[in-house]
Amino acid sequence: MRINESHFHKLSLFLGINENELYQGTYNRELARKRVYGSPLSLPERYEKNRHGFLRSSAHILRYVVLTRGQAFADRILQNLSLSPLIYSDINTPVNLTYFADLLTTLASSGFSQAELDTLASVMFLSMQGTKLGQKFQASKNHFEVYKNLAENFSYFDSNFEYRSEFVGKKYLLKTTLPLDEHQNIKNNPQALNRLLRYRHILLAWFPYLADLAPTFPQVETVHLPGQLEIHYKIDIQMNPKQPSVLELLS
Repeated sequence: MRINESHFHKLSLFLGINENELYQGTYNRELARKRVYGSPLSLPERYEKNRHGFLRSSAHILRYVVLTRGQAFADRILQNLSLSPLIYSDINTPVNLTYFADLLTTLASSGFSQAELDTLASVMFLSMQGTKLGQKFQASKNHFEVYKNLAENFSYFDSNFEYRSEFVGKKYLLKTTLPLDEHQNIKNNPQALNRLLRYRHILLAWFPYLADLAPTFPQVETVHLPGQLEIHYKIDIQMNPKQPSVLELLS
């Protein structure tokens, strides 16, 4: 049988490998073997080390891509990352921070402007709707309750960062610490790191939107330390007079 372009396309879809890599023979053969023999959702080695996050944290991004560019475009994005187009069939799959950074980088190189990349943070509701946590956010009556819920559920999104937060007056103070030495692929790519931090900054502002409240953009300060990165956020919040005092909440 004569092999033509359509065969490479179908095999590429099945294996979750970029067509050019498949044609040139530069793909990861071990990964392809795993997928042929019963593990189609296997992750590339690049995304397996330090898997402290979950695909659910980026599910809204893929939904946005499908809605604005179509399923075929979304499939190509995943194939360019050597991932099966079916990978999001289990959004609780653990994955590392490099995957998230690579996803943003691949979208940027595939025509997404910085403005559209910024928009990705605002469509978080696409994956939070119908979840227990999403309903909890939706029931929040003010910004204070929104960020209190967030402080109690950081681990739902990831544990790549260490999170420490407190409410001081009408401010929500959050310090996140990233051990860069555990994420060498990001540490050695300043552009990808900056893109990732910009996304997280904007995402933090949009949590109130889950409760039909206006987004509130935090002040941010980044501190570079040996082997790690600290990001300090300060957010103005609207306190409900009927709520207990901050001291009572933290006691």
